[in-house]
Amino acid sequence: MIRKYEAKDRAHVIELVGSTGNFNSDEIAIATELIDICIEKPEQGDYFSFVFEDDESRRVAGFLIVGPTPATTGTYDMYWIASHPDFYGKGIAQQLDLFAEDFVRGRKGYLLIAETSSQPSYDRTRAFYAKQGYRVLSTITDYYKPGDDLIVFGKRV
Repeated sequence: MIRKYEAKDRAHVIELVGSTGNFNSDEIAIATELIDICIEKPEQGDYFSFVFEDDESRRVAGFLIVGPTPATTGTYDMYWIASHPDFYGKGIAQQLDLFAEDFVRGRKGYLLIAETSSQPSYDRTRAFYAKQGYRVLSTITDYYKPGDDLIVFGKRV
């Protein structure tokens, strides 16, 4: 079940992000900052956060943060999408991506952007985006650090 992120989910989401093995401490801090904004400032309209709660275990198995891209009229950024490794292969990320598409369409959006790294540890992430119909819009060489490019994916929804 996909539902709005709640304060009670905080520790579970932070653990989920750390469990993927892809994110360093700075990235985990950024995720934490964004999820805290969603709870502490519910009136803001920049970030919308959701969790996938497993029906059987009632565990937070995935999460999503999406929001409108500033200074655009229909572009949205997928800031975070992740599923817990314990739930890999169960289609949770795909369900969250479809939810993001519906969320964007419901707000008259038309373009969903996702950014990721070129590092080998992100092979699974890049394959996921390609499987979901995203295409590479641009690559910025050495963006994160030498040898670590930014890859921008996009999908019309």
